[in-house]
Amino acid sequence: MALVRCPKHKIPYNDENPRGCPACAREKDGGDQAVMQELARVSRSMRSRPDEATAPPPRTSTGSITSAARRSVTEAPLAPAVPQGAVARLLQGMRDNQRLTLAALAVVIMILVLMATTGPRFVEAPNPPELTETLRPLPIHPNSRITTVFAVLGTQSPQSVPDAPRLARYSYGTDFQIDALNQTVYAIAFSVPNRSWQGLRVGMPERTVRGTLALLGATQEESPAVLPPPQTMGKYRVYQSLEQRPTKRLKVEIRPPNGCYDVLVSLQPRAAGLLLQGNRRYAVIGEGDVTLDWVSTGIRIVNRALSGPDSPRPAC
Repeated sequence: MALVRCPKHKIPYNDENPRGCPACAREKDGGDQAVMQELARVSRSMRSRPDEATAPPPRTSTGSITSAARRSVTEAPLAPAVPQGAVARLLQGMRDNQRLTLAALAVVIMILVLMATTGPRFVEAPNPPELTETLRPLPIHPNSRITTVFAVLGTQSPQSVPDAPRLARYSYGTDFQIDALNQTVYAIAFSVPNRSWQGLRVGMPERTVRGTLALLGATQEESPAVLPPPQTMGKYRVYQSLEQRPTKRLKVEIRPPNGCYDVLVSLQPRAAGLLLQGNRRYAVIGEGDVTLDWVSTGIRIVNRALSGPDSPRPAC
């Protein structure tokens, strides 16, 4: 069995077919010639139809490639859209705005520089502070009337004393107070450098303090059993704060006929300034191996002719 092609109608048929070419047989039978011709045309178009994959792009009447064909040949297929996260959107926005990118880069560099250079910073702030004004003596003694205080220092409204409700406090600054009991001076306390009492003032070296107290009476020393040394931070010798500096107290008891009161002087190492680190403020004693310079930082005179918080009964 073999296929042969009709020389007239150009269609293949089986050579064993007794009728031969179907189109020729139809013509012999008086069939519609137009139908047969259409069948022949379809057969030719099927044989001569090129593969769609290799077919040339469609052209216009002038011979140019159509825009749709050009797009289908030159354009790459679109990638599927992927939802962007917050970081991806930020990076895209920075790429779209070069000025924003440069500003962000400058901020990052500044932060890195500050982190690399920031450290403990020393601030010069001597404590006790240096005397910058005229030294003013206090002509007030325990057992004086409060009216005498008002005449010398000025009138003040009384304030309560939390740990001594019997006393009335008259404040002449945060570091200068006078306590009264029944309108009589019970205690005088100050830690400012511009006041003095009987030759004693804040900021005096320990040796001078001892000599001044010796003029009043026998000196007694009250100090803690252990005086901790300063710590080391970098090149500085520091204490945790000004208040945490070790303290020594010298005391003199004055009794009749010279009076009836006690004088107490607090001594602490002189601080050269503060070392700032974050929210912490360390008291700087000096640099390297320093010798503690003990100076007076507070003076308190207490009336011992009256019973009060310092003594349950009068001493004289």
